[in-house]
Amino acid sequence: MINKTLAILAGGQSSRMNYNNKAFLDYRGKSFIEYLISLGKDYKEVIIVANDQEIYKKFNVRVVKDMYVGNGPLSGIHSALKNATTDKVLCIACDMPLMNEEIIKTLGEYKGEYQVLVPKVDNRLQPLCSIYSKSIIGNIEDSLNRNENKLQRLITSLEYKIIEGFCDESFKNVNTPEEYRSLD
Repeated sequence: MINKTLAILAGGQSSRMNYNNKAFLDYRGKSFIEYLISLGKDYKEVIIVANDQEIYKKFNVRVVKDMYVGNGPLSGIHSALKNATTDKVLCIACDMPLMNEEIIKTLGEYKGEYQVLVPKVDNRLQPLCSIYSKSIIGNIEDSLNRNENKLQRLITSLEYKIIEGFCDESFKNVNTPEEYRSLD
């Protein structure tokens, strides 16, 4: 068992998807959210961060709300850290249906010291599939209170470790109907 929490960030409005909730889009016979929940089977717990808790009850995982509403993914990461029962939390966006078990396991089993463990793929940091430590809750609250919601800025101000060697396709976010239709 991986002694970490997998937190699925599902609090967005899906505006670029014509307000169709991306978590419930179907891919290969499962909704995005069902697939990501299944990837967390080796983690101590799986939680969903969403502002509409009712629609996720059927998945039998704990659903928590943003404490700072309207601040994007940073507020979701904050809520995940505040509500997780473990010190380290893998926060992943709900719109990543190409993510795979090997990456989730590699990130979860990483042993080094860090405040943030962030994959770097195709020369870009991947903050929406990274492991965050509870020790940064105060840093996040400071950023949120200053309305500085940029994840990259926060990460680079902390003790972060970069992990590389992953396929960039796995980190693809599906944000628009065109991107959804282009899934194989």
